[in-house]
This record gives sequence, structure tokens and C-alpha cells, in this order.
Amino acid sequence: MADVTIDWDRCIHSGMCTTIAGNVFGMGPDARLVVLHHTVTGADLDSVHDAAACCPVDAIGVAAEG
Repeated sequence: MADVTIDWDRCIHSGMCTTIAGNVFGMGPDARLVVLHHTVTGADLDSVHDAAACCPVDAIGVAAEG
């Protein structure tokens, strides 16, 4: 289980994360990123790690709960 964080000062709302981890990230009506689930496990956690690796500005953080 892990917590998902976004560095809103860095995020450029490219939407890349929504394509890779659509169960966790979405786009709001104003075309800005929305975090749908702040705590993830299993396949969603794998997708978030992939999205973090692909984020063009390294704005996605993943921290293990513990």
C-alpha cells in the first residue's frame, strides 16, 4: 500500500499519468489533473510507479505507508 502525492508546483497537467494510471488519475472539467485515489495497492500501485517514471516534470510521488 502506498500514498500518492502530486507536487502541484511542478505539475503541468500533461495528462500522461491519466493514460498510464487511469484508475488513479483523471482530468477535471477545467483540464487539470485530479487524483482519484490517494492510497493505492496492487496493479494500481504498479501503474502509479509507471506514471511517475513517465511524468515529464517528476511531479508524482509514491510513498510506502508504514
